[in-house]
Amino acid sequence: MPRTTKGLELSRKGNIVASLETGATSKPGVYAGGDVVTGAATVILAMGAGRTAAKSIHAYLSGK
Repeated sequence: MPRTTKGLELSRKGNIVASLETGATSKPGVYAGGDVVTGAATVILAMGAGRTAAKSIHAYLSGK
């Protein structure tokens, strides 16, 4: 049985649902990107998602 986090929305395939523009999930302050969101993809796409999420995390922590 897969582990879940209360308040974190998952897709039908069990991936974390996150905004592709920010990496934000349904749980405030939690960000995700890469294979856990999109499923198996390229390293380049995963790196881009990490960079996008990092910018959003910085904005979130900075109160912007």
